[in-house]
Amino acid sequence: MQDFSKFKKSLKMIEHYVYALCEIDDEKRTPFYIGKGVNDRCLKHLKEKGNSPKQEAIEELLARNRLGIDILRHGIKTDKTAKLIEATCIDLLGIGELSNKVRGSGSEMGRATIEEIHNLQSGELVEIQKEHQGLAFLLNSTYKSGMSEIELFEATRGVWRNVPRDESIKYAYATYGGLIKEVYQIHSWVNAGTQQYFTRSFENRNISQRWEFVGKKAPKDIRAMYVGKVIKKERSFGNPFIKVGN
Repeated sequence: MQDFSKFKKSLKMIEHYVYALCEIDDEKRTPFYIGKGVNDRCLKHLKEKGNSPKQEAIEELLARNRLGIDILRHGIKTDKTAKLIEATCIDLLGIGELSNKVRGSGSEMGRATIEEIHNLQSGELVEIQKEHQGLAFLLNSTYKSGMSEIELFEATRGVWRNVPRDESIKYAYATYGGLIKEVYQIHSWVNAGTQQYFTRSFENRNISQRWEFVGKKAPKDIRAMYVGKVIKKERSFGNPFIKVGN
């Protein structure tokens, strides 16, 4: 059974927050309850008793190791603001899709899993192993909370000026605020604009001297090692990418 107790210390450091209890199905996380609180409020549900749909779902998912807790917004200064964000989230998802009985009365990063919050607050860094060396792309100006998989991929694969393209660059790490959001396996590099983009447009930009990589998501075992962790890297000195795993 899952143990969430180790996250208590990190939760105390993020002020008011809004959270979602989720059902995990492979890589998909589907919210079934929205709440707000401070400290370890989101963990209190795990010890509550009753036969409500929410509690039944929690008990079932805990037993199957399929319960996830996502922090939708944190660093909120007042309970009043937290209430507004909670209500907005419930309205967005729809009360019929949630186990909330009634509608609810930010941090720049936006939605993050409880594991990511813990990793950010703990100060622990993950070092990229030599066999997984590649480039960490610092998406601090292009990353947006709630990006789709294709949006994140297209923001990571291009378009880059003076990017290292030697054979040792095997993987691309999409990062935001130091947090690894995804890992891609690089197959080759091509001139920017060679591939079709579905979520980006370069009509008013000269990308003739830039590059983009051809690739796909890294294997699941490699992604499990890094996604959601805070990456250990050297200073970038203003560059939007930096070599890791050297």
